[in-house]
Amino acid sequence: LQGDWSSDVCSSDLDYIVAAAAEATKVPANHRYSPTPGLPELRDAIVAKTKRDSNLTISADQVLVTNGGKQAVYQAFATIVDKGDEVILPSPYWTTYPECIKLAGGIPVEVFADEKQNYMVTVDQLEKARSPKTKALLFCSPSNPTGSVYSPEQVKAIAQWALKNEIWIITDEIYEHLLYDGATAPSIPALVPEMADRTLILNGVRSEEHTSELQSPCNLVCRL
Repeated sequence: LQGDWSSDVCSSDLDYIVAAAAEATKVPANHRYSPTPGLPELRDAIVAKTKRDSNLTISADQVLVTNGGKQAVYQAFATIVDKGDEVILPSPYWTTYPECIKLAGGIPVEVFADEKQNYMVTVDQLEKARSPKTKALLFCSPSNPTGSVYSPEQVKAIAQWALKNEIWIITDEIYEHLLYDGATAPSIPALVPEMADRTLILNGVRSEEHTSELQSPCNLVCRL
């Protein structure tokens, strides 16, 4: 546990999480060497969660559990990015993204969207940023740090652009439930199933469950 719990407005809501974590320490399987992709029970639970929340049918062998969000982000880029590959990065963005791209040998190509377009990039902007070296697009909706949420129509258009140009999409869905005023955040392969083989989904429990003071090993990289 980290941080000043007395100043955390969400700390009173975490008692059941802390209790469950303490109880889990009594199970030897939880603190011994585990299968590299993650505990089978956890991967099965992620499969069920993905179907429930994203209406995507996947199998456990498509799920990789990591030790945190940064590891999931880096491993996703390290898996598909070769030295000199370009990755289109909509801006504003979470500060870790470009560093993970560079660490994997890639080159971040920023595409800026200001308040006039509600901080959301357009297909025209993406097309202008595309080059023969473009390997992937980082997509995050709801966005960190802006909170902007792409509409289903915008998500579908971006996915179809990526499909047409044989570009991978790494989609960070960690904030999928931070939605207001009836907004929805559909997963890319749910709207464009043809993108399933070129999409890596990043997700986890930390942000949406207000467990900012818990370092949760429940993030995932999901290859569809």
